[in-house]
Amino acid sequence: MSFSSFISSRLSLRDGNRRNRPPAIVVAVCGIAVSFTVMMLSIAVVKGFKNEIRHKIMGFDSQITVVPLAGYYGSEGQAVRLDDELRHELSAAIIDAQGGDYVESRSRKNPSVALTASYPGILKTSDDFLGVLLRGYGDGHDDSFERSILVEGELPDNADSRGITVSEVMAGKLNLKPGDRIDAYFITPEGVRPRKFDIRGIYRSDFGEYDNMVVFAPFGALARLSGYEKDEGASVEISGLAEKSIIPVAREMQRRLNDAFASGRLPQSLAVTTVYSSGAVYFNWLELLDTNVVVILILMGCVSGFMLVSCVIIIILRRIKMIGVLKALGATDASIRAVFMRLGFRVTAMGLLAGNVASLLLIWLQGSFHIMPLDPASYYLSHVPVMVSLSDWLLLNAGIIAVAFAIMLIPTAIISRLSPVKPLRFE
Repeated sequence: MSFSSFISSRLSLRDGNRRNRPPAIVVAVCGIAVSFTVMMLSIAVVKGFKNEIRHKIMGFDSQITVVPLAGYYGSEGQAVRLDDELRHELSAAIIDAQGGDYVESRSRKNPSVALTASYPGILKTSDDFLGVLLRGYGDGHDDSFERSILVEGELPDNADSRGITVSEVMAGKLNLKPGDRIDAYFITPEGVRPRKFDIRGIYRSDFGEYDNMVVFAPFGALARLSGYEKDEGASVEISGLAEKSIIPVAREMQRRLNDAFASGRLPQSLAVTTVYSSGAVYFNWLELLDTNVVVILILMGCVSGFMLVSCVIIIILRRIKMIGVLKALGATDASIRAVFMRLGFRVTAMGLLAGNVASLLLIWLQGSFHIMPLDPASYYLSHVPVMVSLSDWLLLNAGIIAVAFAIMLIPTAIISRLSPVKPLRFE
């Protein structure tokens, strides 16, 4: 056992024989605990919020979308044909761009490749009407997201050309429930075309822009309205990719599709877009949240650092005669500083222990019972989401310890300025 370890282990943080700790130490421990709790909760809330919003954006807007180049620049009536050649090019791009990552993910779940179709229309009851966008997906679509937001009934079946699923917002405005029949009107080049649909289900995503607009409908019904032929749709959607693979896969797809069109293997030029462009407003907004977290971390770090410095200075002043004795006996400044550094780390450890218990308990309570609600109209979520990983927890604890070590070098530096005589005369 080293000299500093032996001395620090014999020193108490309490006042003499009293059981209570000095107020300065209690305040420092509480300050570190509160600061850590705020920092941990900030990371968990922002990470959970970003994860939930990303999940919803990528549920409504496919990760990668392939559209005719003319349709990308605004020409209407353009369709893409998902034939064997296009499927081969898309699959090859996914494999080449992801490499080993694709092999690993393929053992769990293949990325989905499916046609999509959409058509604007008007839903009308005897009392009210509502403009909506009907959206349908062809065979191969992964409907796990739609099922996760379904609150009543079921999703439309492509074999059933009359079933649709509306949002809870639409159902409230039009007074609808599963089993009701509703009239729909579509404006086509031939004029207004009426259709009757049956309400099969109701969903709720709390994503106002989509809940007010999107109706899930059979792909075949929308394809006929749009005049698409077999294996044609407005676009091809690719979902189920690892998020880090979206951009590389999209770039590889665009390169392959350009080569296939130039060589004549594909009959039309196709453009590839990602969810990061279609949902750019949301993703830019989410990136701004990281700035808020950095500001909170800096502020809380300053608060806990100030309290720790004050605490160490008080500990030194309470032991100043001991410092004089140790110096008179030949102890070096470095060994004496190490003693008080160890005492400071004991204070830091107590604060971290309390902060970890409090923050992890609050995160568990919020994640399990959703005790803190949110206004979905403003935040797109009905409750405060929380998400924390082991790496986040370890990095924050390690960061606090590293900052505490650096900060404690400041107050302990006064030890080297003290001569052996002055501390012994200190009253």
